[in-house]
Amino acid sequence: MIEKSKLENTVLDNSAEIYKPRTEQTEKQKLSEMTFKEKVTYFNNYYRFKVIVIILAVAGIGYMAYSILSPKPETVLYAAVVNSAMDDETAAAVQSDFAEKLGIDPKTQEILIDSSFQLGSEGNVSELSMASQQKLVTYIAAAQIDVIIAPESVFANYARMGNFSKLSDELPTDLITALTDSFYYSETEEDKTSSPYGIYLDGAKIYDNAGNLVDRPVLGVVVNSKYKQNAGEFVRYLFDINK
Repeated sequence: MIEKSKLENTVLDNSAEIYKPRTEQTEKQKLSEMTFKEKVTYFNNYYRFKVIVIILAVAGIGYMAYSILSPKPETVLYAAVVNSAMDDETAAAVQSDFAEKLGIDPKTQEILIDSSFQLGSEGNVSELSMASQQKLVTYIAAAQIDVIIAPESVFANYARMGNFSKLSDELPTDLITALTDSFYYSETEEDKTSSPYGIYLDGAKIYDNAGNLVDRPVLGVVVNSKYKQNAGEFVRYLFDINK
């Protein structure tokens, strides 16, 4: 049995710390009692991660808002280049130079020379060529492409399927007169009359140093193009024909 004196010694005095009411300190009070080093440590432990998350969230929302609200330049000529009928370096130079010649404002309008279409050849079908084929067909159907430049062997298939306008109906008289000898003639599935649906480009200035091309590049104006006038100006530019 525990002696009474020992029991009394184990009883906490009413003034013991655990009996004192606790007062919760505010953040301001806590910080006011800390040294600078302690404040830095406190911030790193409790707030740094939250602040980083908030900053990233605000930046992400700001970028999305800018992307949505900022108007994208209108593509006033989209030229699809198939099977490297024009190399990437030349395509980039033509894109920049023609935009300048056309006098467009790059903030609101753009020229796009897309040399990413690789359709392969018969018996050589890859995932890349299938994807390019699907992209080309989709873009044509959506009236997003104005001009196609392709090797003659590829161009012939698209011409027969009726994808191009008759150049005699689209080009101004001076271009028709100047380029008659360069016209590519074809029939279509619906029109068996041979008509000019393309222009051989081996006489254009960008092919001056190309030598004898085995598969001659041909340009055609897509039948549902929204910018046929610009397509005509593009032909004028490629052959360096002044008005």
